[in-house]
Amino acid sequence: MPPVALLLPGAGAQYPAMAYGLYRYEPAFTTAMDTVLGLMGQTGERLYRLWSSGARLRTVAEVHPLLFAVCHALSETVRDRGLRPGAVLGQSVGELVAAVQTGVLPLTDAVRLVAVQAEALAGAPAGGALAVAAAPPAVSPFLRGGTVVAASNGPGQTIVSGSEFGLAATRRALEGAGLTWMRVQVPAGLHGPLVAEACRDTLPAFEESAYTIPHTPLLSGCAGGRPEPERAVDPEFWALQPSRPVLLDAALAQLTTVGALLCAEVGPGHGLAVQARRHGHRAVSLLDGCMGAPHEERDRLRQALDCLVLGDPTERAPRADDGPRASVAWLRPPGGGSA
Repeated sequence: MPPVALLLPGAGAQYPAMAYGLYRYEPAFTTAMDTVLGLMGQTGERLYRLWSSGARLRTVAEVHPLLFAVCHALSETVRDRGLRPGAVLGQSVGELVAAVQTGVLPLTDAVRLVAVQAEALAGAPAGGALAVAAAPPAVSPFLRGGTVVAASNGPGQTIVSGSEFGLAATRRALEGAGLTWMRVQVPAGLHGPLVAEACRDTLPAFEESAYTIPHTPLLSGCAGGRPEPERAVDPEFWALQPSRPVLLDAALAQLTTVGALLCAEVGPGHGLAVQARRHGHRAVSLLDGCMGAPHEERDRLRQALDCLVLGDPTERAPRADDGPRASVAWLRPPGGGSA
């Protein structure tokens, strides 16, 4: 079987609760979820009750750790099918999942740090994000009230974040310029200055962990590609990620350099898979972002895994005879992150 490039998303994925349809039916997924929620202690028990109830998640304290758990469990499900990651690309909270999947951090440390990060971000000033159908240079002149570019996803999608006051002023400026925008369902002003102090406060907790050079190619949305080995083991690099912009477009462009052309978005939604296709990669999403009955979620997952195992992801992707088959990359991932 070919290796896969895993794409790990962040909170813009919106609905980590949708993956509950896989619980108790997919053994590898169930075991991994139980492990992560168990490591979270009482917080894990509370999150499980929310997750199993189907309630919409609204706060960083809910979205951040549960999205980490779902993305990690889906990654383990891919491995259980005999697929190995040839590269892992993380975005926002998906970066910490990528750290586990590439051996930079042990799972126990990553779960601890996710909890620390979620608590700190929950105490940051309130804010949110917008997606704008334009490139950053076209968007920047219309940013108001401290709003900043939070993510560069591609030529036609920029994420901006800031306070509600700043976003309202920015919306008016964008509309006046004829630019299209939509609200992104993230619970904070991630990847911008609103959360900078909160992220800085988590640095001592990140410094308590031991980091290892990745054993699998690691690509980072924060780094805009493959971080240097010394940066990959720097606690500050990991602690400050939620406050730094996501350079997703640049990171996806580097997938070719590691030979990972078949991509699997390992989390709720399909935003990363769509962006990967724009870079010419074949890509599938394990959960396509549509709420459905539990058996529909399981069917979608199994169809996507079949595509990966067979090396021919035909769903919203080029045909197999359009070019040579290649390895698979994991994408994932705006912890509350934006894009």
